[in-house]
Amino acid sequence: MSAPRVPVTFAPEGLTVWVVAGTTVADAARAAGIIIPTPCGGRGTCGACGVRVRSGALSEPNADEQAALAHAPQGVRLACRARVVGPVEVKPLVAGSRIVARASGEAGELRPVVAGVDLGTTSVAAVIIDLRSGSELARVSVPNLQQRAGADVLSRISAALAGGAEELRMLAEESIVNALSLAAQHAGVRLAGVSRVVIAGNTAMAALLCGVDPTSLSVHPFRAPALPTVVDSVALRAALSANAEVLLVPAMASFVGGDALAGVLYSRMLDTAAPVLLVDLGTNAEIVLSRGGVLHTTSAAAGPAFEGAGIACGGPAADGAVSLVVVTEEGACELTVLGGGQPEWFSGSGVVSAMSALLRLGHIDATGLMHRDGVLEDRYAVDDSGIAGFAFGVGNGCLRITQLDVRAVQLAKAAIHVGIESVLRTAGCTASELTQVRVAGVFGFSVQPADLIALGVLPVESARVALRVGNTSLEGAAAIALDPGLLVRAEAAVAAAVTVELAGVAGFNEAFLSAMELAPYSL
Repeated sequence: MSAPRVPVTFAPEGLTVWVVAGTTVADAARAAGIIIPTPCGGRGTCGACGVRVRSGALSEPNADEQAALAHAPQGVRLACRARVVGPVEVKPLVAGSRIVARASGEAGELRPVVAGVDLGTTSVAAVIIDLRSGSELARVSVPNLQQRAGADVLSRISAALAGGAEELRMLAEESIVNALSLAAQHAGVRLAGVSRVVIAGNTAMAALLCGVDPTSLSVHPFRAPALPTVVDSVALRAALSANAEVLLVPAMASFVGGDALAGVLYSRMLDTAAPVLLVDLGTNAEIVLSRGGVLHTTSAAAGPAFEGAGIACGGPAADGAVSLVVVTEEGACELTVLGGGQPEWFSGSGVVSAMSALLRLGHIDATGLMHRDGVLEDRYAVDDSGIAGFAFGVGNGCLRITQLDVRAVQLAKAAIHVGIESVLRTAGCTASELTQVRVAGVFGFSVQPADLIALGVLPVESARVALRVGNTSLEGAAAIALDPGLLVRAEAAVAAAVTVELAGVAGFNEAFLSAMELAPYSL
């Protein structure tokens, strides 16, 4: 198997390049077209190529690098000495580091590229990567057109069994083609140059894409249907070259799909014996614990609230979405808007931060009931339908968090709470033993772990180890597209995985009702 490639992102430009593990940061920068000065020629003696690690980690510094960094601030490394060991984001310290003028190519340029696709329940994301340099050329997200058949996987399975399977297959194909076409347009490349596409999605989405009968996902005991490794799609073949390879990441269990497995591979959870927890907060939330190289998995029917859907003023994490709400004790509100424009709706992370603020200020109690009295009482109103809510926008009536929104989030967080608790119990692991809790999904990097803990989504023990890791399904699909050999090890791990079916957990209903409380919890 070839050496795995891992993504290195350079701030503030946001350029990402996929390089072989062990590559120096300086070499990764050159591949990305970033200038990091190395006056000493990369011998590690001048200290001028310092970079600050913003997320992830690099190789441990050797004695020479330690000597050169003796007086450097904490978190700074030498680009010429530090090597990439996993996904990492760095920012060069030297002001004025600039992007080298790069040949972007004319629109529709034919060049060797690969693509990763996250076939989500609510949206479909795609990333295109230059196969020669490892540079990420573009990434986009488009709506999953299957939403017309229902917001969650159970609705779509029901629709398929009622005779809509062929339509759902075609809608999945169209959604993927839309994402790939838009990504190619942004990248300035032709889809005919894509030599490999790797698709990761939950088990139901994968079955519907491949036209596989999802009946085994509709009745207890739930079982994952047999899924092909190679996707045979007329629409994809028409959009890509005739020789393009379209692969599907295998499912781990009935409702723990290839998207979770892609996240495991991207997060390199199989490379450590220490307990690491991955929580993918999608419509079908997937929870994976890796301990001693053994995977323990479960899924929770969280619904679309964490993706901004099913919320009165919710929407996707795209330009115009409020991704973060900060409220002072005096009631002043500050909104962070994706794209920097006018706020138009709440993304999932915006909903979470707004609810966390309302809870902290006493406008929502632990049962989820809204209360008018408090510093935000002038923002409280009851609409014509009798539904109470708090407005966060100025002059924009569509920026409200309503009582119904709170109930939707309560249902979602209760399912995830019970899922985490059940997986840890099955593995004989306590929350305090976790060395990392990786929060993934469409939340991207906007959600604040402290808000998730305050609402009771994550246990309080995760405060010291929680990491926001974004769309690990898409990143994992990209990693496999660059190195399909990763699937060999993954298949062995899946064969040994332990699956927890929440429906069969003793006392599930009582645990679920208890977990509805909006309050921190400990495991």
